[in-house]
Amino acid sequence: MKIHLGHHFFGAGNLGDDFMLGGFLAALPAAGRAVELTCCVPHPLEPLRQRFPQVRWLAYLPDLREACIAACDVWLGLGGAPWQSAVSPWFADHLAGESERCAAHRRPMFFLGVGGQDPAAYAQPALRRAAEQAEGIWTRDERSAGALAAFLPAGRVRAAADLAHIFFAAHSPPPAAPGRLTAVLNFDFGGWPGLGGGLAALARLPARERVWLAQESRPLPGGEMVLYQGLAGAERARWRLQAADSPGAALTAVLAGWPSGEWLLAARFHATLAAAWAGSRAVVLATNDKLAGVAAECGYPLFPLEGDPAGLAELLIAAPRPAAARLQDRAAAAEQACQEFFAAIGL
Repeated sequence: MKIHLGHHFFGAGNLGDDFMLGGFLAALPAAGRAVELTCCVPHPLEPLRQRFPQVRWLAYLPDLREACIAACDVWLGLGGAPWQSAVSPWFADHLAGESERCAAHRRPMFFLGVGGQDPAAYAQPALRRAAEQAEGIWTRDERSAGALAAFLPAGRVRAAADLAHIFFAAHSPPPAAPGRLTAVLNFDFGGWPGLGGGLAALARLPARERVWLAQESRPLPGGEMVLYQGLAGAERARWRLQAADSPGAALTAVLAGWPSGEWLLAARFHATLAAAWAGSRAVVLATNDKLAGVAAECGYPLFPLEGDPAGLAELLIAAPRPAAARLQDRAAAAEQACQEFFAAIGL
């Protein structure tokens, strides 16, 4: 069986993508048959080949994309938020080409462990067409499933859970360190007017250590690295900058160095999941739909960007630690989605 992984964000610099892929690969042995995986990405290939040798990684070139789809049995959109349009059309442009190639070669399309990022994306022609062309979609949250089910035939969409849950269930992040405050902040090429007030509020926490964690290694506008560099000297001195990833290193080794804190202020989907599995208390910033979904899934409070950040410290202290049974249920749902996908394609 040849499966072409059609999403092209792997290796871009966001460690959360690797947690999803790690979960999917962990579920593969249960399929009971050898599977050949290919993926074309516009990012450095060698670190991906070192970390995920199970996948044949190829350059993101038109002829290679064409050849992979022509040779595959199944096209799979694996993980992430393909239904997004608010920031840029990058995903819509990519899926338009993938959908056309799959139609030309009569290759079935599926999506697994996916979600949406903004409501307008479901009406975007290329993104809507990809959803309509898919023979099966397993989402990572109820919100995305409901949005897709509104215009797709009954039974085409099933709500499940993010594939990273499978990886975290087998390789949990380090337990939350008492007295450590971790921040993972990203505003998708934008900003947060409340950043200064939020950091001032966090200064009231009785934290012995403050870690500014970069889940995304690229210096993108509104991302962790750029925000850190933009801090005033005194504020920056309060925080220790830590890059989450070490490209090419084993994913288990990278996760072992994850700085789980007693408290987390999060604006990243997978940092929120890692915090839940670590037993952290967290507050999630409401930058988009996917963060609203993961906050609800973990039971963490969702903080609106337009809100007054003065009470953030108290909100963090009162935030719950997600129950282990709740997380195991999500891991089981993600595993079940994988098995349903394997069954659907005849594995």
